[in-house]
Amino acid sequence: MKSFLNRRSFLRLASATAAILAQKARPQTAAPPTRVPRNNRAATASRKNFVGIQVRGFAWVDEGIDQVLDNIQKKGEVNTIWAYTFAYGEQRLRTGAGFPDHGKPLSASNTGINAGALYDYDQKYFQNTSLKDFRLTGYGKFNVIEQVAPKAKARGMQFFAWDLNNPSPTLVHTAPNYATLGEIDLNGRPTNNPCFNNPDYRAYLSGKIESLLIGYPELVDGIAWGCERMGPLDSMIGGSANATCFCQFCQAKARDLGISVVRAQAGYRELSQLFHSTGDAVPVDGYFTTFWRILLKYPEILSWETLWTDSFQGAQAELYGLGKSIAPQKPFGFHIMQTMTFSPFYRAEEDYTRRKNFADFLKLATYNNAGGPRMSAYLQSLSRTVFHDAQPQDFLALYYKIMNYNEAPFDQLASAGLSPDYVAKETKRALAGVAGQTKIYPGIDIDVPVLGANAAGTDNKRTKPDDVKHALQAAFAAGADGVVLSREYVEMWVANLTSAGDTLREIFAQSAAKS
Repeated sequence: MKSFLNRRSFLRLASATAAILAQKARPQTAAPPTRVPRNNRAATASRKNFVGIQVRGFAWVDEGIDQVLDNIQKKGEVNTIWAYTFAYGEQRLRTGAGFPDHGKPLSASNTGINAGALYDYDQKYFQNTSLKDFRLTGYGKFNVIEQVAPKAKARGMQFFAWDLNNPSPTLVHTAPNYATLGEIDLNGRPTNNPCFNNPDYRAYLSGKIESLLIGYPELVDGIAWGCERMGPLDSMIGGSANATCFCQFCQAKARDLGISVVRAQAGYRELSQLFHSTGDAVPVDGYFTTFWRILLKYPEILSWETLWTDSFQGAQAELYGLGKSIAPQKPFGFHIMQTMTFSPFYRAEEDYTRRKNFADFLKLATYNNAGGPRMSAYLQSLSRTVFHDAQPQDFLALYYKIMNYNEAPFDQLASAGLSPDYVAKETKRALAGVAGQTKIYPGIDIDVPVLGANAAGTDNKRTKPDDVKHALQAAFAAGADGVVLSREYVEMWVANLTSAGDTLREIFAQSAAKS
């Protein structure tokens, strides 16, 4: 007990000291993510030909552990399970037309949305946070680590704890104090997004890592950490109506960095008025020029965006340092959400040359089939905000040139999806950025859902077996260190999962023959 508390105190003290020193050196920006000593990463044991798959908790309960393991190993050639150890909100899927051909159908008896831990933990790891009771009870006493990991290991598979930390409005039913940790918007209202500068939330995140690595040292082989969040400016460009966070902790951090809270709030209010105007009164100089003028008038907008991003990445660096101090040999990496491949603004902040300092691996959300509809939606959001002077068709060629893509015309983008070349280019870009210091695992799209019709009235792209094959071939040809079959096992059609396994066996056989 004493040793891990001392370690935790030391890491926090070191992080705070680094932040103070960085503030003196860079008074107008937030502290950069902590650099972790390289000797910790040198001990990391990374699997060759890594093939992961994300599995939600209800899959094991509905289909049975052995059946799920049979499907993902024999059909999908998976050797590493990314098991949800924390559910931020789970609901079973319907089966039938348009839905997967395995699993238990949604019914009146299993409709509940659940949030919380899928494993048992000792509350000693959560002494410094108000979030202590968050055990998910919707599946009875099911413990995904104790019940799945031993069976996976008996098959030669690794068990990674997939710790996804997306905002969870339903978690308040399990842990009511969760509602008190939300970011504060421009109008002083709390949101469902926890603040990464809130010490209560940071202690909760650290406690989860300790409870996994110290509580289950023989069963958990690695940590995959995820959270799909963006800063206030990126969020507003993407269509969000409001900016965050202006809680007491963010305001105190801003003041320490010399950033005016009042001016930052004023700047974001002007941006909100611009981005959400009705269009009846077009700015005299147009939308983009007015957007740039607001940035010049309020440089605090960019300072606040940097403060948010550095706080987000700083929290991840702290968790990585904590994990490596406990189990230096176990891989600890991060999920990178797909917006990083769509938005030139967000891409600038998710810098691989910085990311490599605090990650053993990165899983890229390179979902090419769903990427078509998603990119189409993002281009439409640009047309409503910074590029409101034009339609997506008008700036698509320039956008592709900036992002180094060569994809379908806008009116075909949602129905065509993105090409395997998109997967290859994003893989190569990540590999170049990390310069061999971090493993790169592209996420291979197998039935990532984008339901309904697109803006043109035609159906969005759906995954076919050949799509899976070509995406896998593109990823490994680009030099990927492995892949993660994505998004969720519960969403995948058996034929597409089988295509993944057949293709992977072929790729690995060819690689072995060459060596």
